[in-house]
Amino acid sequence: MKYFWKAAKFALHCQLTPPKVTEEEIIVRTDKFEIPAILYTPKGKSCGTILAVNGLAYLGNKDPRFAAVCRSAAAVGYTVISPLLVEVTQFRILKETVEKIKELILHISSNKEYCPDQKLSYIAPSFSGSMGLIAASDPEVGKNISSILTIGAYCDVQSTLDYVMTSDDGDEYGRMILLYNFVKFALKSENQELEFALKACVLDGSFSRETLELPTVLENISAENKEVFFKLREDKSFRAQIWKEIVANAGSQSSFLQELQVKDKLHLLDCHVSIVHGLGDNVVPAKEAVILKEHLPRKKSKLVLTPLISHGDVGISLAQIPAIYDLVQGFAFFFKNARAKEKAA
Repeated sequence: MKYFWKAAKFALHCQLTPPKVTEEEIIVRTDKFEIPAILYTPKGKSCGTILAVNGLAYLGNKDPRFAAVCRSAAAVGYTVISPLLVEVTQFRILKETVEKIKELILHISSNKEYCPDQKLSYIAPSFSGSMGLIAASDPEVGKNISSILTIGAYCDVQSTLDYVMTSDDGDEYGRMILLYNFVKFALKSENQELEFALKACVLDGSFSRETLELPTVLENISAENKEVFFKLREDKSFRAQIWKEIVANAGSQSSFLQELQVKDKLHLLDCHVSIVHGLGDNVVPAKEAVILKEHLPRKKSKLVLTPLISHGDVGISLAQIPAIYDLVQGFAFFFKNARAKEKAA
């Protein structure tokens, strides 16, 4: 019950303005890189340490929606470290991000100042949630993780990308991000004009974005590339054909479909996993969460499918009390297993 109320406060703080907590900009230095991060410190003794990685958003770890999640976790007693991954702010889906997450987990968990228990937990939405699961499947990394909370994560990368690219219900914002990352596999040569147009479309669709770039970009590209852009955006059959070419040309040995696959790595996880997923998610369909749950140990995982959230968000409405209870139970499972273990006397 203790963790239920902690989770209920977390959910409420995410919806409303969370209480003020101490925030400090730090640099996480490892042997391989230096990454700026925001450190959120709770009042009093910390219950545990959480690495919080934001989803694909141009404001990165300063996206107000994700910052609210971090502040809310700190407000209920956890130390939170939220790194700025530049490629994520640039909407790039790269296997190198998984390696960065691994390094962050190893470095932060070994730092007694930030992580006295030397085990941390992980919160992330969408693709960043799935990348965290891939990172945790590495035994050397996974042994440093107590608990994971994913919100809107995918399990099978190909079925997820197929849905976004070809389904009538697929989200255009997510589709444009995928095309921006992978359309190069369907082109005979690099096409910067088309990539600029796709990125501008993504930026224009981003949260809190005010200045529109796409109209100006389209005025300055060739008529041929403008036609391809609009066909990718509006012509489902053309887009489906391009997607087939992307998958065929990605390369059998270094294919992004292999590098970013989650399903075949889940049996290697040894930590607790809370899976929260919006039923109406039109970027990553809710069936992906069900597949995730099916591939994880029953006693070490909890699945919550909820009508209360959209893709990767934690905002809630007070309209449906049973759904709120289920969602809070999912958060409680995460926080209970994210707590620092008490040392024996």
